[in-house]
Amino acid sequence: MTVTHSRLARAAVAALLVLAALAVLPPSPARAQGAAEPFSTKWALFRVGEAAQSGPTPLVAVLWLTLEEGFHAYANPPGETGMPTTLRLREGESLLPLTVFYPPGSQEPDVFDPKLTVNAYHGTVPLFVPLDAEPGERVQLRGTLSLAACSDKNCWPLRAEVSLIHDGPVAELPDAQFTFWFPLFSTLAAADDKARDPLAAAVQELAPGPGQPGQEASAPRFEPRFFNPGLEVSGLGLALALAFLAGLLLNFMPCVLPVVSLKLSSLLAGAAEADQGARARAFREHNLYFSAGVLLYFLLLGGVLAALGLAWGQLFQSPAIVLGLTLVVFALALSLFGLYSLPVVDLKAGRPGSPRAQALFTGMLATLLATPCSGPFLGGVLGWVLLQRPEVILAVFLAIGLGMASPFLVMAARPGLARLLPRPGAWMRHLERGVGFFLLGTCVYLLSTLPGAMLVPALALLWAVGLAAWMWGGWTGLSDPPLRRAVVRAAALAVVVAAWFLLLTPPGPKAQWEPYDETAFRAALGTEPVLLDFTADWCPNCKLLEHTALAPANLARWQKRWGLRLMQVDMTRENPGHLELLRALGSQSIPVVAVFPTGQDSLRPLVLRDLFTAGQMDDALARVLAPGAGAQ
Repeated sequence: MTVTHSRLARAAVAALLVLAALAVLPPSPARAQGAAEPFSTKWALFRVGEAAQSGPTPLVAVLWLTLEEGFHAYANPPGETGMPTTLRLREGESLLPLTVFYPPGSQEPDVFDPKLTVNAYHGTVPLFVPLDAEPGERVQLRGTLSLAACSDKNCWPLRAEVSLIHDGPVAELPDAQFTFWFPLFSTLAAADDKARDPLAAAVQELAPGPGQPGQEASAPRFEPRFFNPGLEVSGLGLALALAFLAGLLLNFMPCVLPVVSLKLSSLLAGAAEADQGARARAFREHNLYFSAGVLLYFLLLGGVLAALGLAWGQLFQSPAIVLGLTLVVFALALSLFGLYSLPVVDLKAGRPGSPRAQALFTGMLATLLATPCSGPFLGGVLGWVLLQRPEVILAVFLAIGLGMASPFLVMAARPGLARLLPRPGAWMRHLERGVGFFLLGTCVYLLSTLPGAMLVPALALLWAVGLAAWMWGGWTGLSDPPLRRAVVRAAALAVVVAAWFLLLTPPGPKAQWEPYDETAFRAALGTEPVLLDFTADWCPNCKLLEHTALAPANLARWQKRWGLRLMQVDMTRENPGHLELLRALGSQSIPVVAVFPTGQDSLRPLVLRDLFTAGQMDDALARVLAPGAGAQ
């Protein structure tokens, strides 16, 4: 690449200015008073791979350079100007200087001449020194570090004496491959022709090479210490005991608030019966099946985690799972407001259908909502158990489920507690509405965990669920013929399924819409066929066109056939120039699409307003762009 003389001249002048500043500027007040320099250093020594039994072991010494906040130094190389950070070292009594690998630094404008780009160090930066050591050999480094420490106003040349001495066995040094900086070091070492042979071989063996772009660096290997080591699990007996206790306490964690609304259904189940004996039987049965749902969920969860090697709560990292759970909870809330009745999970008192199935699925759903919370003692249990055999994982997860279900199992064993429940009455309807509001609050929480780009599609899906619920409960009932009920309910389910795929299906490859730029538009006008589209985020008809007539497949086809240049004018925010262009096309509203031909007719574009089809767009393009065609 050829550098112009003016650029070289600017770089030379800037370098002279830096040197002059370093030479004549007085020391800062802090330094004049003998205060510490605006940087500090610290050594660390690592082996690269396993220690050799005989022969040299590759090592890397790391000098951590930490600059105070508000200061930066020039990297090595510094860029177009500046004093490079330089580490000069010798090993033992040797007079030969050692190789140093310098990180590239961040590219930014120079403080003295913003027209020049420099490489700068900020914060803490590692400087790498490759070494090798024989078994029992002492590692001893001595040298100097020189740099220019610069603030936004001043720059000072600084120099520090640095040394490193290590007398211990090389095998006891930490392994560099498990550090976060090893990928950077291996990249610098691979690019250095003067790297020592043992080091080059070790790096080539351990680090991802150019032919392995998909391979990730190994995670750091830590030796963690725990604040409560007595709660760390080391055997199955302690794991089962802590798992049971953790499951019991899971009932009282912050996630319990939405879960309580589901558990209140056990009260409704017992209170729905007027006869005391019937109330006790319903109370026992509900708690047994609710507990079975809790245990079944934990068994399924343990099986999934064991089979897929996932972490606790990792299922909730999937936005699709979170959104699906939100739709289910929203549907439950709508049922509690009387909009319709769910066929399997219905929390209203006096519900039709099988109370056993409803209690079972309610227990599973309540547990699903509770699992994002990790109760006390659960962290140590999961840290141990998820590394064990599948049968151990299932046993411990069953213990967690027994702990969470234990209050309900106690109530099932003492059905006489049902007499403490109030008798059926109007209070049950108010309780149902309160539970419904609890569940709507849960929906708000779940929506807050979704990525921002999914929020609007999620709200649209909730709208579709509300429409489907109204169709399910309002368009048909038990008095209607079975065929009508089946058709209506199938249509309600189809609304939700269609909305899901319409709103959440990833779009195909987007057409290369070019943001409108007046200069580029004027340059293309008359020389290239241009398709100009006026759109805005608040324009639903514009978005409809982007999914239909102006879909990416159609645009790609038109680009291939007509050589169109696609430009999009964004009217989301006020822009006088965009509004003036729209008015020049005889329009005051959007959507508007204009086709500009080449040649003398370029100032006579063909304009399509409002909604149109892909076929109409085909006709418009052919009318304007086909050979021999003229604008009409």
